[in-house]
Amino acid sequence: MIDRTDIDSFLTGALTPYHAVHEAARRLGDAGFQSVAMDSRWDNAWQGRWMTTVGAGGLIAFDPGNGALDAGLAILAAHTDSPSLRIKERAVAWKHGALMLPTEVYGGPIRATWLDRPLTVAGIAVCEDGTVSLIRLHDEAVIPNLAIHLNRKVNDGFEYNPHDHLVALLRADAASADKAAVESFLAIVAEQNPGCRCDQGGEVELYLVDGSPPARLGDGSICCAPRLDNLVGCYTCLRAIVDAKPGRPRLMVLYNHEEIGSQTGEGAQSDLLRSVIDRIATAHGADREDRAIMLARSTIVSNDAAHAIHPSFADKSDTRYAPRLGGGPVLKINGTYRYATTATTGALFARACTEAGVPMQRLANRSDLPSGSTVGPLSWARTGIKTVDVGIPLLAMHSIRETASYEDFDTLARALTAFVETSQR
Repeated sequence: MIDRTDIDSFLTGALTPYHAVHEAARRLGDAGFQSVAMDSRWDNAWQGRWMTTVGAGGLIAFDPGNGALDAGLAILAAHTDSPSLRIKERAVAWKHGALMLPTEVYGGPIRATWLDRPLTVAGIAVCEDGTVSLIRLHDEAVIPNLAIHLNRKVNDGFEYNPHDHLVALLRADAASADKAAVESFLAIVAEQNPGCRCDQGGEVELYLVDGSPPARLGDGSICCAPRLDNLVGCYTCLRAIVDAKPGRPRLMVLYNHEEIGSQTGEGAQSDLLRSVIDRIATAHGADREDRAIMLARSTIVSNDAAHAIHPSFADKSDTRYAPRLGGGPVLKINGTYRYATTATTGALFARACTEAGVPMQRLANRSDLPSGSTVGPLSWARTGIKTVDVGIPLLAMHSIRETASYEDFDTLARALTAFVETSQR
């Protein structure tokens, strides 16, 4: 069973992709995974469990298992990023007695959910000498709505302009007209994050996020929390690679930048996964034929959130392919392969669910509603490794707080563990 206290701690601590990597790496370290660098030699890749960070927002972990390269790799993939608002720190300004933080939309958030609530400023700061600091401000910000008396059409489908309206208030000072706003903001960041010297040079990458912990609703089985898409994917992959019994070699890749198309060096459209696999094979002494056999016998599980049927909007689902909260992990299917599942890979995941003793649900969108996508099809195309798309059922995807079931966290982790433990070709 998943420790609900631990996953709540993970969800609370993983404020940004950079914090997510930190939280995941800490848990891997506790489980005996050693850190190696991307720019070091991997000659000993088959000598024990290890992990490496990719940039600041991606993570790779490898367990050689029984060391049998010809068994292929069991690969678990997820992404660390979530929709958010990125602060444009060089445009920070005092306006009418308030320190205002302009933002740029990252991904596809439900924008209105970011308004009228405490928002945490979090991200990274990189000094000119390359030192990286995780950032979290104690001071919280807010994006205040305009009063209904001044915007009578706010309940008639009012559209928030990102440039004009998604600007957060951090501090109020009626006598602020002559203050240097950017310097004031960076000084606050440095003051509240010991070791950070962003006020002395370098660059920052900061976001406005919900920093509050998950809420357990109803009888305690419902989780309402920020960034469930896709921190639950990261956490369940992590649990599987840590908890699985020795067996076939297994690899975990936590990509970044999925929410903006994956077209970065930390994203699934890069050669990251293929390069990592090639280096692992080289460390084993594999020749070209050995590598080809390994790839043909490997499988990727792309783990990302799935749309649950919404009780108030049931007509938005195909009711024959409509996962329910608490009904178990979801096999994601799409006729144009926006999800990577095939009949072959779907059967492999169904077998893993059976072996884990957990139910499995299926998702296919209404035929008149286009589907989103995941890192699955990209990883499949880049490596040629057969892939299946799965995830937890989720309500309010891309809202600042999403809703899911703790039961599904547990059953998905168990299914992924069974997948890793089973040698399949």
